Amino acid sequence: MRVALVVVMSVFFLGTSCTKDDLCSGETPTTPLLQVEFRDYLDRDALKPVTDLSINLLDNDTTIVQNGLNESLLSLPLDSEADQSAFYWIKNASDTINREVMTVSFFYQRSEQFVNRACGFKTQYTNLAIDIEINALSWIQDLDLLTPNLEDEDQIHLIIYH
Repeated sequence: MRVALVVVMSVFFLGTSCTKDDLCSGETPTTPLLQVEFRDYLDRDALKPVTDLSINLLDNDTTIVQNGLNESLLSLPLDSEADQSAFYWIKNASDTINREVMTVSFFYQRSEQFVNRACGFKTQYTNLAIDIEINALSWIQDLDLLTPNLEDEDQIHLIIYH
C-alpha cells in the first residue's frame, strides 16, 4: 500500500512540476529557415524542380542540402552567428561532366528574440540582400526576393527561376 502511494505521489509531483517554459514544443517558432521555391524561367508560374541539387557552404566542404534533391521547394539555414552566408549551388551535382556551379551569397542583419526558457533565443534576419552573378550560361536565370525579412517559415522568401 505504501509503495502504491509513493508511486502515485511521485507521478503527481513529476507531472505537475513542469511548466510551459520547461518544454520546447515542435510548434514553437524558432530561427526561421530561408524558404526557396524553384520555378521555370520561361513559364514563371510553373514549379520546376532542380535536377540533382546540392548546396554546400562556400568556406568549407559541408553540404547543407543533400545530393539528389528533386523538390521545387527547399528550406535553407542561414548562419545565425554571422551577417552573411555564402553557398555553392550545384545543379547535376553527381555528374562530373555536366555539373553547373553558382556562388550565391546572402547578406543580412540579425537580431535575437527570446522565445522561452526551454527554447532559448531565436534569430530573426532583416534587410536580406543577395549577391549572385547571372549571365546567359548560368543555370539560375533570375530571382525574386519576396521579403527582405525572415521572421517565420510560413511564406516563400525567395523564388529562383531556372
